[in-house]
Amino acid sequence: MGKRQSDKELLRYREAAKDGAREVLNLQRQQRSLNLYRTTERLLRNYKTYQKLVNDLDGYGFEPIEKSHDISVAPPPGSGVSDRVNLYDEHIAARRASYERTKARFDEIDAVVKQFQDKEEFIVIRMYYFNETAHGQDRSEEAKSYTFEEISAELAALGINRSERSLRTWRTKLVQDMTVLLFGVEGAVSIEAREPKQGRTEEGAADDQLCGAE
Repeated sequence: MGKRQSDKELLRYREAAKDGAREVLNLQRQQRSLNLYRTTERLLRNYKTYQKLVNDLDGYGFEPIEKSHDISVAPPPGSGVSDRVNLYDEHIAARRASYERTKARFDEIDAVVKQFQDKEEFIVIRMYYFNETAHGQDRSEEAKSYTFEEISAELAALGINRSERSLRTWRTKLVQDMTVLLFGVEGAVSIEAREPKQGRTEEGAADDQLCGAE
């Protein structure tokens, strides 16, 4: 009787271990299916836009109630001044909460960017993703994104001779390192599973990844 009970318990332990192993494998598969490298690229492409956004409180929607298009100036029929004030307070509270979420996410990304901005290779990030010139000046919003051929030519004019292949390698290594800092273990797993091939344009990923933008 005791041996039979022991065998049943052992069988239960084995089944529980198998279930646990399946859960771990499923989690690993999910992590590997995420292409967080491309997500990081999307964050970098939107970096300058969100930098302007978080530095412009007035432009974020904290305007007086009379100027807001999101709420009515006149209170609903039957309501008084206090209702209008409450509506305004709710409006400001919602805008501020949205702003704080955006700023918190941007600050996280900004901290990662600052870890690399003094590296020689970072010029590729500035030109390819931030749409800056080799001198660090913002290009017009209408300007098309640089190609690696154009980056190589502009740098050559400054006496920095790097082939397109070298510039792509710089880009890939920096984005990989940023991905790990941004996403931790999941970022490392994603990169290991989907390490981008040299010379391939890494663009894409879903929008709205940055800052939980609404």
